[in-house]
Amino acid sequence: MRVTVPAAAPAPGAGRPLPERRENVGARRRAIRLSLLYGIGLAAVYAALVASAQTAPSGGSAGSSEDLLLAGLLAAALAAAGALVALGAAPRAVVVGEDVTVVIGRFGHRYRYPGRARLRTTVLQRVPAGLLSPVPLESVELAGGSSRRAFLIEEGLLEPGPEPSDRAV
Repeated sequence: MRVTVPAAAPAPGAGRPLPERRENVGARRRAIRLSLLYGIGLAAVYAALVASAQTAPSGGSAGSSEDLLLAGLLAAALAAAGALVALGAAPRAVVVGEDVTVVIGRFGHRYRYPGRARLRTTVLQRVPAGLLSPVPLESVELAGGSSRRAFLIEEGLLEPGPEPSDRAV
């Protein structure tokens, strides 16, 4: 008995380069360092408030432990909010393909945009390399369809990569 297997149809998109995942390391480092500086600044302000309360005359309520506790909780809440804002603007990675561009947010959310040909990008601000980031960064607005959002990414992260034949093996 002879069994014939029909030839498999080519997969849709066969011959196109696969989407490439690009990590956003520079923006992550900047966000973490900026959050640390912000937290240190808030801690310094809180320490100055405590020192001022300890040296104040005892006639007022400036040194009450409830006020210091409330100020400490407020400083902690501001530090957490500042860290969330800084980290939220710097996505974890960008997957760049011909048909789709996916931005993977810091906390795992995936933002889908059209591929390179239909993706509209606008550079809002350029940040040079320096103390907070070892590489230049860009604040980029991505728009496609009804979705529009700004991200802090490494410079050139959305640029087309090398052709598959040019990649090192």
